[in-house]
Amino acid sequence: MPRIMFTVPPFPVFIAAGEGVFKKGEMHARRIFSVFDLIYVKQGTLYITENDQTFSVGGGEYILLSPGLEHFGSRGCEENTSYYWLHFDEKGYEFTQKGGNNWAELLQEKGSFEEPARYRLALPRKGKVQRPLFMEKQFDSLMDYTAENSDLPLRKQILFEELLLHLQKESFQIPSAKERVAWDAARYLQEHYKERVTIKDLSYALHYHQDYVTRCMQQVLGVTPGQYTNKVRMTEAKRLLSSTNDKMGVIAETIGMEDPTYFSKLFKQTEGVSPIEYRKIVSRKIE
Repeated sequence: MPRIMFTVPPFPVFIAAGEGVFKKGEMHARRIFSVFDLIYVKQGTLYITENDQTFSVGGGEYILLSPGLEHFGSRGCEENTSYYWLHFDEKGYEFTQKGGNNWAELLQEKGSFEEPARYRLALPRKGKVQRPLFMEKQFDSLMDYTAENSDLPLRKQILFEELLLHLQKESFQIPSAKERVAWDAARYLQEHYKERVTIKDLSYALHYHQDYVTRCMQQVLGVTPGQYTNKVRMTEAKRLLSSTNDKMGVIAETIGMEDPTYFSKLFKQTEGVSPIEYRKIVSRKIE
């Protein structure tokens, strides 16, 4: 797989992020940017051409478009296709066909007491994301303009760097046993978040002991199965709050939570605002 290589530090610089939807039959516009354009498809398939090379980018996949190269939709989407986009700047880069198989291989120069170690990140131009919830969480934070009076605007560069490192690590394609269990558990919970999934159900589905599954998720993802399920639910709740006029009870039931009061309490704990306040903020942003 062709890769784009960056020498870090310093890291590329985050510029802006957003999201959009191509309706069935629509295609990407013809453009040439002076910066990198990272597109991550959440659902559907995007057909795009860059420099005479055509790509099909499906749900859970990303493509890294390079500055100075024309890109455009090669054909219309066959279904409604939702996606995130992210622009970042980096003048020093090169294209390569090899490298980037492990961290040791990426080490370019060892550090000293006065100079940092330098690495050469080698990101595939197109890749499949193993942890889509992490990607969506990072994008949601990078797009959040409701917290301009907090430290979030200053932390967006850090969140962006975490995203790049995540893509680099996943490109190694050598997950540990614990990572595989954690990702399998996360995938199962994403598919069944509307149901009452107990840790016993999860253990039975994955064929691992309950304690081991929980420990793997905590060590790899930093959350318990229950906390992960709630994150998935809150992500879906935000989508419903911004795209429908459904009442809180309906949204709570849709995401698998029977108690609207507990849903509102958990949403505020997670997002910092109540569901009603979030809907008002989003509606003002759309206007």
